[in-house]
Amino acid sequence: MPKFAQAEITTTTEDLSGYKAFLKKLTVGQVVTLPLEAGETSRKVMRSLNAAAAQSSMRLARVPSSNDVVRFKVVPEQKRKVNISPEARRARVEKARATRAARALGSDMRAGTAGNGATRSAVGAGRGAAKRKA
Repeated sequence: MPKFAQAEITTTTEDLSGYKAFLKKLTVGQVVTLPLEAGETSRKVMRSLNAAAAQSSMRLARVPSSNDVVRFKVVPEQKRKVNISPEARRARVEKARATRAARALGSDMRAGTAGNGATRSAVGAGRGAAKRKA
């Protein structure tokens, strides 16, 4: 286990003023293609952009791009809320439960059990059993 008593804890914050100034010029719906400078990674730039956007009450959505640029779209600050009827919500929940149950049963079959603890050999030899016996 690490020696936590000897840990060095520092707090460093990156200066995001340049990012914030850039983001203030943008409006919702705009798609931006930002070229990367030498030594920058798209991950680092997007992390900085998202941090600056959060501080500026904005949200960004990354758009697929090539390796030498970062593309993103300015999206509304509030995430979209889907309003569906209680009946439709219940139907979605029931369908999701059925899907999870079917997947669990499928993984049990692949693992060699039939969901009731029986092994595959007890349930049946599976596809091609007749060929293997012959």
